[in-house]
Formats: sequence, structure tokens, C-alpha cells
Amino acid sequence: MTILTQNFALLEKQVAEHVAADEVIQGNYWTGSKGCFIGCLAHSDQPLDAVAKFGLTVPILRIAEGIFEELPADEAKAFFAAFPAAVACDGKDLSRVHWQFLAAELRALPEQKPSIQAVIDPVIAGMDLLAAGEPWPAAAYAAYAAARAAAASARAAARLRQRDTLLRLIADAV
Repeated sequence: MTILTQNFALLEKQVAEHVAADEVIQGNYWTGSKGCFIGCLAHSDQPLDAVAKFGLTVPILRIAEGIFEELPADEAKAFFAAFPAAVACDGKDLSRVHWQFLAAELRALPEQKPSIQAVIDPVIAGMDLLAAGEPWPAAAYAAYAAARAAAASARAAARLRQRDTLLRLIADAV
């Protein structure tokens, strides 16, 4: 189901009012007059209220909330204040933005061991497909599952080796 952004002028006004009144806080959804990212948009702890009011998506709201809560307070407020400019208008389809964001975050990870990267790459490919409106193919899932199983097997083998090494070292200690 596609949800399009709506009530942009109200979004812009509501965000500006909360920022100007210093009502944007971290740690509480909505106190009745102050709130976090979701709280100030929904005036509750329910992201679905902001979905209905502004045509935003729950995944975007949850991601934005997570970022907001982890930023220093002044940067969190600036992030909240900048949000309407990113939305910019009514009629935007944000339904796949979270897949783009998650794929970008996986791409931004530091270099991984090949066994780990083999698990991440099929997930990125799947998210790219979902971001393009395509279904996650069974072949990509099978590749992901196989890579995940191989990584789990490698971790299990390493743990067994570590167990044996530790027991041998303890036994050999004087």
C-alpha cells in the first residue's frame, strides 16, 4: 500500500512551533506539551498518528526516532527541525526509503571478513530490490541463508577450537 506525504504545510508549521517553543526533548514520547521526534509529530506515542496526519511511514518514523534519540540534544533538535525540508511537499511516496536507508547503512559498514560480507551482500541486494519495488527473490534468500549457515558453521568451529585450546592450556598449567 502506497502512502503519500500530506499536510506538508501543517508539518512545517508544527515542527517550527515545537522547535521555537523548545518543546523537542529526548527520552519521552509525549508529555502533553513536549516530546521526542515521534511525540512532537503525533502528539502521542503512536507513530500511526503521524502516518495518518502527514503520510509518513512507520519505518521512517522509527528510524528517525532512533537517530534522534542517539544524537546530542542540540543536534537532535536540529535534525527534527530539518525534517520538513527533506519532505518538502505533499505527494511524496516514502514507502521504500527505509530499504534504501538500510542498504546504504550496510554499505557503509567497515570492511568485513569474507565470511561476514558473504552474509551482508545478499541482504544489500535484496534491499536494493525492495527499494526498487521488486520482491525479494527466492534465490537471493537461498544465497543469504546458505551464507548465514556457513558463517554460523565457521563460528561454531572457532568456538570448539577455542574451547579445546582453553581446556588444554588450563590442563597444562603448573
